[in-house]
Amino acid sequence: MKIKLFPKNEQELSKLFVLIFPLTLLLSFTISFFKNAYFTFANLLPTNAIFNYGFLDRLDTQASLGLVFGASLSLSFSYLFSKSLGRTMILFPLVFLTLLGVVGTEFLDILVYFFFENTAYDLGNSSLIILLKILVVFGLFGLASLNLLAKKESSIFASAQFLYGAVVFYLVSLFVVRTQLNIFSDIFLINALYTSTHIYVGITFIYLAIIHFLMTRPLEAVLFNKTLSSITFWGFLFLMPWTNFKYYYGSLLPNWIENISIYLSISLIVPLLAFLVNFIKTIQSKETDNKSLELVSFSVILFSITTIFHMISSFENLLPILGITNFVNVISYGYVGSLVLATISLSYYLIPKLFGREVAYSRLENIIFTGFKFSYLLILINNALIGINSGYSWNAGANAGNPTIYGEGFGIVWNLVSFNFSFNTFTSLILLSTGFLYLISVLRAISSGEVTTVEEMVFKNE
Repeated sequence: MKIKLFPKNEQELSKLFVLIFPLTLLLSFTISFFKNAYFTFANLLPTNAIFNYGFLDRLDTQASLGLVFGASLSLSFSYLFSKSLGRTMILFPLVFLTLLGVVGTEFLDILVYFFFENTAYDLGNSSLIILLKILVVFGLFGLASLNLLAKKESSIFASAQFLYGAVVFYLVSLFVVRTQLNIFSDIFLINALYTSTHIYVGITFIYLAIIHFLMTRPLEAVLFNKTLSSITFWGFLFLMPWTNFKYYYGSLLPNWIENISIYLSISLIVPLLAFLVNFIKTIQSKETDNKSLELVSFSVILFSITTIFHMISSFENLLPILGITNFVNVISYGYVGSLVLATISLSYYLIPKLFGREVAYSRLENIIFTGFKFSYLLILINNALIGINSGYSWNAGANAGNPTIYGEGFGIVWNLVSFNFSFNTFTSLILLSTGFLYLISVLRAISSGEVTTVEEMVFKNE
């Protein structure tokens, strides 16, 4: 295994991120487990800065939506962008430093918050870390634009446009989160817009970029329809940024933006169907099988279920129940889980291509695949039940004139959902164990796998 300190091409850079991604994933799973364990065993733990649910929840958000997101973006961008354009990246040394900056600033954010929780954000959302992220991502946006404009071929593969869109909305989300919250209604507006741009669009586009590559090149399949790919791109691009405002239905947000969010959320059926038809028809034309893509089909199922949940929650009779509950987190868990599964498939595919080592796909890998699929499915179902049970109870109590946010009513609601929160701890422990096995699997493959031919990226004008 050879990894150069200063890589000279896309393959060398991709090697670095193939190793970084499992480490970031393991860190995220570790923090998530401690967060859920604290919620379950709070009475048994000291209430200092580390063992504090609010502290761990913020740390978990930064790790999963920041660090894992940045590692997935960097891995997919370093390998797929040039492959999609059909040419080597210009200004590659700057691309290398910028992608390291994306992962580095997200990790720095975790470190600063961990060691300086009380003083890191004295300036609010205009902190120096946010400004540093904006500079790094703006640099990546500029480099992506230059490489996109410098393309000489007559066509462009779908992955490039999805990656470019992910970078654009990542940058937009950083500008959004930096906005000062001067009045109370701004909190709802900014939080909704940030979630839509960063999670719903940013994570979704990285996921779609990886899937459009994995369902064609590794399987030697032909993309069924480029028009459907464009509908998927533009549909999610225009609809997704508006879809989170509905969860603040009845709040201080204007009624028009809540109603638009409801209608546009239901319209997600159009890009979702375009993506599913394209995926199914493309897979049917495959000429080879690839064990590394075992998680791809399940990730598509997970992505589809999450989007369907997102649309169903727009129904007017369900929205008052689901909008103020843990059900909102189900959408984030689903999209993040889909991205994680797709990136894992990409990393297994890249190991023989970049390191020249075959992945054994032994019982260890089978356990890893089963663990990830089982865990993320449980997360979606369990947290959906938390949202439905708590939301129904809260609304039933409110309609009966007996609020359930304190006293006996709160005890009734807690009895309904306490088991599910404890079950979250069990599921996060499975994810943590599976993530550790995934890291071992990657290290074993690149260090002791059977030698195979390394891929050479040869580009030519079409």
